[in-house]
Amino acid sequence: MKCFKLSFMMLALYCSVTAYSQTTNYQVYALFVVNIAKYSSFPNVSSDLQVTVYGKSKVYDELMKQSGKNVNGHSLKVTQAEDITDLGQAQIIYLADGKSASLDDILKATEGKPIMIICEREGLHKKGAGFSFIVTENSTLRFDINNTELEKRQIKISKNLSTLANSTI
Repeated sequence: MKCFKLSFMMLALYCSVTAYSQTTNYQVYALFVVNIAKYSSFPNVSSDLQVTVYGKSKVYDELMKQSGKNVNGHSLKVTQAEDITDLGQAQIIYLADGKSASLDDILKATEGKPIMIICEREGLHKKGAGFSFIVTENSTLRFDINNTELEKRQIKISKNLSTLANSTI
C-alpha cells in the first residue's frame, strides 16, 4: 500500500511539473493509463491485457513504449482503431480527444462488457466513460472516475485509486 501511494505521489509530482496547459505531454497520459490498469481488475482476462486507442492520438506512440510490460500478470498489448468494428478484444479503450463525439456509439457497442473506457477529454465520465482526464488550473493532470459505470461493467478499481481522483460519481 505504501508503494502504491508513493508511486502515485511521484507520478502526481511529475505530472504537476510536466503537464502544461499549452502543450500536452502524452507520456504522462500513457503512464496514467498503465497505472490505472495496474490498480484495476477485469473479469476473464486472457494472457494479454489489451488497450485499444480509438482515434489518432500521440498517446498511442507513448503506450507502444509500454507494450509487453507486465500488468498484474498479463502482458500489455496496445492497438489502435479508427472504426468501432476494429475494437477487438480490448479491456481498455482509450478515446482520443478527436473521437470524443463517438462516446455514445462506443458505449452502445460495449454495453454489458467488462471494458473500461478512458477519455482524453474532460467531463466525459459524466456521460458514461469510466475515467476522463482533466488538467487543473495549476497544469496538473488528474482524472475523474465514474464508479457506477465501472461497477456495471464488473471492473474493480483499488480504493486507493479512487482517493487520488479529482472527482468520483
